Amino acid sequence: MLSSLRQNILAYFRVNLALYFFIVLLFIVGVVFGAMAVKTLGEEQKSELITYLKVFFQGLNKGQANVLDNGIVAKQAIINNVKTVGVIWLLGITVIGVPVILFIVFTRGFVVGFTVGFLVNEYLLRGVAFAIASVVPHNFLVLPAVIIAAVSAVSFSLLIVKNRMRHNRLSLTQEFLSYTGLSFIMLGIIVTGGLVEGYITPVFMKLAIKLFTKS
Repeated sequence: MLSSLRQNILAYFRVNLALYFFIVLLFIVGVVFGAMAVKTLGEEQKSELITYLKVFFQGLNKGQANVLDNGIVAKQAIINNVKTVGVIWLLGITVIGVPVILFIVFTRGFVVGFTVGFLVNEYLLRGVAFAIASVVPHNFLVLPAVIIAAVSAVSFSLLIVKNRMRHNRLSLTQEFLSYTGLSFIMLGIIVTGGLVEGYITPVFMKLAIKLFTKS
């Protein structure tokens, strides 16, 4: 059974290898554009962001509950990520939603790139440390789940298009169930990612914040 499952997984990735390459490349492009967008910020916008970060860093270092409530952060992260995967799943069965799926992936990359780019641009090595602490832990789970959900959605949409072009259309019930099942697995992963964002990421952030409060 495990051998069959492994073969099915390998076959799935082999068939969708080109799509994975394209989606990951699109995400990377989003990261690059996000990092570049930091350079376009006006002095007033940059000043507001820096002021906000200083207040946030001070509050986080002092353990103020109003700055970072673990339960609220986890709940909001889970809701947002579940909505994202839910929307991707829905767009996957509409066919015309493929461009929106690609936009979602690009936006995810843009946000990550902008966040990391701003921190590194303003705080250099300290910014790198805080960016790693605040971005990597939960995104280690969330980003792969979103990318896999996006690839499976685009793949299913293309399957629908190919089926509609056939003279004798086939039933896609099995493919739909597999697609939906994979989406549910991704939901489970991003829920875990939300819990990590709420309860584990802050621990790393508090450790990294000491670099900011030394100067």
